[in-house]
Amino acid sequence: MAGLLDWLDTFGLGAIILALLLWIRNLRKDRAESGKLDAEAAQIIADAAAALVGPLSERVGRMEQRIEILEVENTHKTKLLDSAIRFIRELLSWIARHVPDHHPPTIPADLESEIQS
Repeated sequence: MAGLLDWLDTFGLGAIILALLLWIRNLRKDRAESGKLDAEAAQIIADAAAALVGPLSERVGRMEQRIEILEVENTHKTKLLDSAIRFIRELLSWIARHVPDHHPPTIPADLESEIQS
């Protein structure tokens, strides 16, 4: 009977060790599968982001180019307007000196403050 108990103790310890080894193997397998799923999910997210961000990036690039063009146009037109206002001031002054009997046309209200200053 003592031999049988020794055999059961040994078998029980072996069973416990075997159960632990199987558990560890299953953990590693689950982690490997989880890592594979994580990699697949990351790839799906990256593909979706590229599909969404790509067109937006392209639009932003076109908008930046258009803004640069508009800024150049605005600078040019502002210089032209400043030059035209200086010319109008000089012209009004010249008319007042050289044609005293004639009056120049009335200055529009929205330009009057610009020309008088």
